[in-house]
Amino acid sequence: MFKGTSASAGIGIGKAVIVEEAELVITRNEVADAEAEIQRFKGALEKTIAATQKMADDLASRVGEKEAEILNGHLMLLQDPMMTMEIEGKIDGEKLCSEAAVEDVCTMYADMFASMDDELMQQRAADMRDIKTRIQKVLLGVQSVDVSSLPAGSVLVSEDLTPSVTAGINPANVTGIVTELGGRTSHSAILSRALEIPAVVAASGILSQVKDGDEIILDGETGEIFLQP
Repeated sequence: MFKGTSASAGIGIGKAVIVEEAELVITRNEVADAEAEIQRFKGALEKTIAATQKMADDLASRVGEKEAEILNGHLMLLQDPMMTMEIEGKIDGEKLCSEAAVEDVCTMYADMFASMDDELMQQRAADMRDIKTRIQKVLLGVQSVDVSSLPAGSVLVSEDLTPSVTAGINPANVTGIVTELGGRTSHSAILSRALEIPAVVAASGILSQVKDGDEIILDGETGEIFLQP
């Protein structure tokens, strides 16, 4: 048995599906044409904004406007003129490729949010890291994990789930969520409760013990997880 932190009440029973995001390798390449690189960044930003708006609209229609506010917060960050100006300034001033410029600026903001005492601001750090990765994936041509069409009776097991991945979950197919990291007030935990999916977070070490297809039971009230019961 594993013990984690209760994030969303209920009993989840099903087969484990390991969710792993592709590891992005960000190289600090120098670009010859800064203006063309800025246009490349703007194109990726527009695609990310459009995808986020679609997710927010979908979540609002399926769950509610209140829950969609988390993704609307992502939209605010993506459309922040100060952040985009800083990224474009790095590309122009340092002849830095878009991926590295996004890495530098978004990480700086995420660290700033994480250092604040306010819990809401600390959640903004996770949001900033989420949008950073999503812009970089567009730039690198890497597909995001799609959890919308998993088989019925799936229990998601992951190191952590970003708000954007959690928002794409179909509650008809996902009977539970288990993560090694996270807390009860994280945006993914809030979305799990809104979607009424039992969830346990901070289940340290579980990924080393579970594999795809394992039977798993979790109690979102007590934080208990049973593998191959």
